[in-house]
Amino acid sequence: MKISIAIPTYECNGKGWLFISELLNSISKQTYNNYEVVIADQSTDDKIKKIVQVYSEHMEIKYINSSDVPRKIANNFNKAINACTGDIIKPMCLDDFFIDDYSLEKIASNFKNDNSSWLITGCVHSKSIHHLYNRMIPYYHDKIHLGANTISSPSVLAMREKLNFDENLFLLIDCEMYKRLYTLYGMPIIITDPLISNRMHDNQMQKTYDYELKKSEQDYCIGLYGD
Repeated sequence: MKISIAIPTYECNGKGWLFISELLNSISKQTYNNYEVVIADQSTDDKIKKIVQVYSEHMEIKYINSSDVPRKIANNFNKAINACTGDIIKPMCLDDFFIDDYSLEKIASNFKNDNSSWLITGCVHSKSIHHLYNRMIPYYHDKIHLGANTISSPSVLAMREKLNFDENLFLLIDCEMYKRLYTLYGMPIIITDPLISNRMHDNQMQKTYDYELKKSEQDYCIGLYGD
């Protein structure tokens, strides 16, 4: 069972190269080695590309320049997802990283033992790779598309289907995806172990809070799924 790790990247105020280095380093430590890494890069410089070239000597990485799509996380995620060839699609945000060397092995094992179409895992938060805190065990609820995210970022998700994130959304791309997966396939497999860290920093999407934008996205999701 091959796992495709789909990563959208960009400069991230000059820290993108550091974040991708730490993420790729966490992938290189995984005990499960039947995987590929697919990177869709919207950077205007070549710092991330150079880091990828170094790691390409040790792992299977497909690097894609995604400057041809709108500079939005959903579009960039989709560019990476559409280039994946694995049996399982594992989205990972640029600024997140694996904290358990058995993460991919646990994901593969759970999919092999369960025919569910999607899976979510526990996580922690971090300010750096050395500062982990706030363990979170995910759970699904029927109003998740309205933005009360009890699952966490796309980095806790893995899925059998090559589904794209909704490119009409920015703040609620993960919540809408979870609602859509539940609507299509029912409940996910839940791994309560924390496998990844969500990094907290000034450039993360959650800090880009806009009440009017969130309200319009909630209205959009209500149009899709009701309230």
